[in-house]
Amino acid sequence: MAKEKGRIGQIVEVLGIVIKRDRLSILWLSLGTLGPIAGGVAIALFGTGGEPISFVVSIILGLMTGLLGFLIVLGQLTQKLMYRNLQGQAGAVSSLVKNQLRRSWRGSEVPIRMNKAQDLVYRLVGRPGVVLITEGVRSRVSPLLEDARKEASRIVPGVPVHVLHVGDDGLQLKNVFPTLYKLKGSIRRQEILVISNRLNSIAKTPASMMPKGIDPTKMRAPRPR
Repeated sequence: MAKEKGRIGQIVEVLGIVIKRDRLSILWLSLGTLGPIAGGVAIALFGTGGEPISFVVSIILGLMTGLLGFLIVLGQLTQKLMYRNLQGQAGAVSSLVKNQLRRSWRGSEVPIRMNKAQDLVYRLVGRPGVVLITEGVRSRVSPLLEDARKEASRIVPGVPVHVLHVGDDGLQLKNVFPTLYKLKGSIRRQEILVISNRLNSIAKTPASMMPKGIDPTKMRAPRPR
């Protein structure tokens, strides 16, 4: 019971934040919840022929579908709000990699390259090969990217290296993973872990590439207020 109360409490807390930040979310949540319930009631009244069991089942299915619709819409609104809050913040990609990267991929939320201006480079490995994600000002991050690209090509020659840039002159946060997952697969699934382990064991460690006084593990976007 404690776990259930905890989950309900989290949902209520998230709901409060979403409504506070976007009043229009009340409309979408209402439509996502009441629409399916109204559909279930309509089926119960006009599609069951008065048969008691079918009537009750239709009502229950309507309520369950309404609850599911509420959770789906709330999840989408929460994700939209998260993207809005993270956009333009140093370390925003880190939050995405930590919380949303598919299990079939390998990578870390800790950047492999960083400069004093907090332009960042992250490295992921998946079916397309090695993917380097840059974050910040494109002109400033280019030297870091080139160094990371040469390193990957040297350690795992023959493996494709792709580049995605996140910033005002590149991808928006909400488009990072859709773009990433559209990249064409070119290596076998069994090779992903091998390539990732080889890169992690031979490549320069993130700590050795950081300007003094910067801790890469603390690069996080601020939480929504």
